[in-house]
Amino acid sequence: MTTYLDIINQVDSFKDPSPYYILLDHEGKTELGYITPEIANLFKLESSFIVKDKLIQIDPQYDTIDKRNKLFEEIANKWRKLPELDELLNKGWRNELYIVYNPSTKPYVLIERAFSVLLGVVTYGVHINGYIPAELSSNGKIKLWIPKRSMTKPTYPGMLDNTVAGGLGYPHGLETTVIKECFEEAGLNEQFVKKNIKNVGVVSYMYLTKDKRVQPEVEYIYDLEFKEKDSILIQPQDGEAEDFKLMDIDEVLAELKNKKFKPNCGLIIIDFLIRHGLINAENESNYLEIVSRCHVKMPFPTR
Repeated sequence: MTTYLDIINQVDSFKDPSPYYILLDHEGKTELGYITPEIANLFKLESSFIVKDKLIQIDPQYDTIDKRNKLFEEIANKWRKLPELDELLNKGWRNELYIVYNPSTKPYVLIERAFSVLLGVVTYGVHINGYIPAELSSNGKIKLWIPKRSMTKPTYPGMLDNTVAGGLGYPHGLETTVIKECFEEAGLNEQFVKKNIKNVGVVSYMYLTKDKRVQPEVEYIYDLEFKEKDSILIQPQDGEAEDFKLMDIDEVLAELKNKKFKPNCGLIIIDFLIRHGLINAENESNYLEIVSRCHVKMPFPTR
């Protein structure tokens, strides 16, 4: 049977940085991301980068954020035409910018979302658990609104998701992103969201994809309280989800252990279970490791 630690292992799965090249800032001092040897070979062809001893440094002339933004925009647009990057880059193109920080909390460069996955830089998002507390539930158990991902999604089609989730794109802040994603994915209006949502924490992990790319991710977590009569409020909107199902906690646990959830969404569910006392040091022998692995210290500057 799948354990909670098995699910965490699937998400916080990056262990060995030795095969990777390291992306450095223009001063050659700060590490920004981990890059596969295949992508490093493309950087070797770019005159705006200095590649030596598994280090890929942005050329010192790119000493302002505007210069760096233009540099990465040009390279991303050039590389999206490469056949070997068509699936990852061209088909995944979002016209959405992610912020890379250096030093921590200070924006260093804006990068197209699809291109950021090639650089192994830290990316950010929000995950929202829409739930009915046990005391408001018709059967006395916590219930969660769980969407099923569209079968047309390029990643993890048909798997289960958190109620709402989305990337933190420039120039939007956390609250704006939460409100925007709640409406776009679930049709929830701003007034309802602001009245019922609570910021409950953050998780971080280092994910290793099937094609060996490194994805350091930070996800800000929210609980959004519903009453059962609120079911008319939640409806698929933008095609991200096929439908929403109200599951009580027993069904959620069964689906979690059957690996029906998208991997990082499984980690978010585990975090929810910990915060609501359903996973604790008394009933879970791997409690300390699970909690620690949901809050990994990033090796790069962060937001």
